Amino acid sequence: MTKPLPAFKHLALADDAFREGHALCPGCEEAITFHALGRATDNGRKTCLVLGTSCGEVSTLMYPNTIAWGRGTSEPDRIEKSIGIIHNVFESAPTVAEAICDTADMLSQVGAWQGPRPNVLAWSGDGGALSIGLRALLHTIYRRAAIAMFVNINEVFANTGFQYSPTAIPFADSSTLPYGGPAEPIDHIGLALVAGAEFVAQASPAFAPFFAEVVSEALSIETGTAVVFVPSPCIAGWKFEEGMTADLGKLASTTGLFPNFRKRRGQPGELKHVPDKSKRPPVEEFLALQRRFEHLVCRQDGKLVTVTGKEQQVAAIQSYADRNVERLARWGQFP
Repeated sequence: MTKPLPAFKHLALADDAFREGHALCPGCEEAITFHALGRATDNGRKTCLVLGTSCGEVSTLMYPNTIAWGRGTSEPDRIEKSIGIIHNVFESAPTVAEAICDTADMLSQVGAWQGPRPNVLAWSGDGGALSIGLRALLHTIYRRAAIAMFVNINEVFANTGFQYSPTAIPFADSSTLPYGGPAEPIDHIGLALVAGAEFVAQASPAFAPFFAEVVSEALSIETGTAVVFVPSPCIAGWKFEEGMTADLGKLASTTGLFPNFRKRRGQPGELKHVPDKSKRPPVEEFLALQRRFEHLVCRQDGKLVTVTGKEQQVAAIQSYADRNVERLARWGQFP
């Protein structure tokens, strides 16, 4: 019997549905995520993807010009190779995906759909899912719609001018709060778990094998909603140099600010790529790579230096990161 390929190798060999021609920033982690989704959906099932208004939508669906989705350069000859895209407003991606899922079930019941259940995915930015559209997201989870919901966590409303988002780290610069605010991010993982999601994860493409496993598991869920939060460094909004995306993605997890995590309903959760507290990088290493935190931390002669008078703010961010890891460990024991 042939041993199944690990998820990462399987994805590497699959046919990608995310194509050239998009207008995302060079090195954007969102593009890396889309390539993973494009390959993971090459699993013998028709794919329907709902894109809520976001960077990912406006940069890949430039009708009537380039549409950066589809397997190959021509219409596929098999329905399981096809991908249908629906764009809807900021807050409605999970609701539209739920409607697609219900329609597929109805067609199957009357004999009009003979194939396996389609992959039904929804994509939103954190602003669209956790601010403007939080009600839609929670209701879709509560109704146990069999969709895979992916939420891009970049801490700003990047599509409309880099305004402050409910996932933002305390004291992060944005267009509406130039020096940030002291509020801690919304507990998005806790919200999804309490709402009743079947599978909840936070996974960064910077950890490619783990990310591939999470995406594959999310697409396999058929008895409830899978929600995957994808921490995604934003080059323009966070103001960092090109080529640093993966480094920031790794530091987001290893510092405890956005740890890799996954949990199946009724099973213990798992924290990944988060060292013991004594071995974690200090949050300053993450902050210093971005100009949105230059009012707090900088580098002088190759050394990390806290701006005079800002010691309390940096200590508050470190405290949040440490408590965030502890909170996720507790959520891992949620029923």
